Amino acid sequence: MKNALMLGTVLLAAGCGSPPPKENLPSRSEPILERRVKPDTIVALINGEPITWQTVAEKVLELNLKESVDQYLRWKIVDDRRTALGITHTPDELRRRAAAYLDQVKKQIGEERFRQQLAREGVTEEAKRAQVAESPYLAQVLTLDKIVRFSALLEDEVRIDRAYFADEADARRFREAVTAKGFDAAVQEIPEQRSPARGRLLGETFPKSQPPADPPLDARSLEAALKLEPGGVTGVESGRFNLYYVVRLLGIRKGRDVVYSEVREEVLVGILRDPPAQQEYMRWVEGELVRCRIEYSDPASRRERPKGPP
Repeated sequence: MKNALMLGTVLLAAGCGSPPPKENLPSRSEPILERRVKPDTIVALINGEPITWQTVAEKVLELNLKESVDQYLRWKIVDDRRTALGITHTPDELRRRAAAYLDQVKKQIGEERFRQQLAREGVTEEAKRAQVAESPYLAQVLTLDKIVRFSALLEDEVRIDRAYFADEADARRFREAVTAKGFDAAVQEIPEQRSPARGRLLGETFPKSQPPADPPLDARSLEAALKLEPGGVTGVESGRFNLYYVVRLLGIRKGRDVVYSEVREEVLVGILRDPPAQQEYMRWVEGELVRCRIEYSDPASRRERPKGPP
């Protein structure tokens, strides 16, 4: 239960943007339940009335069965893979990941706000780094880091640049500009700030089986890009949400036939150099989730079903 709660928190956070949170640094410890919880364990008091674990669990499943099962399944997918790969974390790995995590925080919120956060907590950066290293949250993040980065080594990895447009005419003008002066020059004329009407996404890297989802790169556009030599540019490709894409293939890294123990240090070094974004976590988890066959029961209909033969 402890791992389920902590990893559930990580996976829920993963759907909300890129890590780390703006000014919400992990604490040394967080209130969590023991791994084995008895049904009559009191989890809260409401106006003095004790509420048991079983009461809450039953009601949550009754009110929100599908989402509750899906959250559990996401945790199980990750935990099963962690066990299968034999992933563990040494104290040194956690310290190094904590340092990388805080570096992300400083880059995202700025040095001044980072220092203000530390001052509010009354800790030094060194003490905060040690605190984060001991956080269960960070251990769960590092587990996901290792899983997604190792999985990425096993299959072909694609790297692309793309420009997208809501108006087909704009997309065709951009493609003409690419022919006239090259992709790099043409893409500089697109504002860096993304908008629903047009935008540019440079240096996207993803496993071949899991193309980007924001905005989605559909299978047909990806197939067109994969037919190119590195540096080649597609024509105008229509995609979902009435968007039009022009894609440049930067390269393809072939997957490797390795086991985790052989590349453990390589995976860790890559994580510390360039920590995964939340989108990488979710892309891997959702990719695994779609391979599962899930049949949801309906407790309410089961209770209402009359006794006796049908």
